Amino acid sequence: MKTLILENSTIHGSLAVADGDSVLWNAEFSKAGELASIVKRVISEAGSPNEIVVGIGPGSYTGLRVAAATAIGLSLALRCPILGCPSVLGYDESCYAVVGDARRGSVFLAHIEQHALLAEPELISLEQFHELVPKLRAQKLFAIGKIPGCEDWEVTVPRAEHLARRRSEFRTSFEPLYLKEPHITMRSEIR
Repeated sequence: MKTLILENSTIHGSLAVADGDSVLWNAEFSKAGELASIVKRVISEAGSPNEIVVGIGPGSYTGLRVAAATAIGLSLALRCPILGCPSVLGYDESCYAVVGDARRGSVFLAHIEQHALLAEPELISLEQFHELVPKLRAQKLFAIGKIPGCEDWEVTVPRAEHLARRRSEFRTSFEPLYLKEPHITMRSEIR
C-alpha cells in the first residue's frame, strides 16, 4: 500500500511516500506554499497514493491547517482515506521527549517510549518546563523551534519519513492537536 505522508507542523515541512516501512520518496520544503508543487511532483513521479497521512502536531497553527486542507483536497480528488499521526513521532529515535514553544509563556511537552506516545502532549508553563530541564536532559530531547531561555538548543524538526514508520500510531482523525484556543486579537471599535 502506497502512503503519502505530509508533515508541516514546524517552519520546515517534509513529505514522503512509503510502501509499508520502505520510504520510496521524500522531500523537504520551507514554506507551506511550496507544498502544492511538491505534491504535484511526487504524484507524477511516484503515482497516486492509496492513503494519505498528515502530521497533526502539535505545532504551527497555520502549517497544520495547510497540511490538513491539502490532504482533504487530495483525498477527494484521488478517492483515498486520510489518517492523522502526531508529529512528535517524526524522529528516528525510539525513546525521547519533544518540546515546542506554545507562546504566551507556555510550551508543549511530549514523551515517547518505543516509538509511541506515553500520553497526549501536555501544555505546561515556561517556568515548569525550566524546572524539568535537568531531568529531561538525562534523555534525548528534541526542540521543534527556539524555546525561550534555551536559545542555544539545537532545533530538530519532525520528518515525514519517520512518521511513515509509525503505522501503529496512525489515527482515523486528522484534526490537529490544538492544546489551547487560538489567540485572536479583536478589532477595536471604530467611532
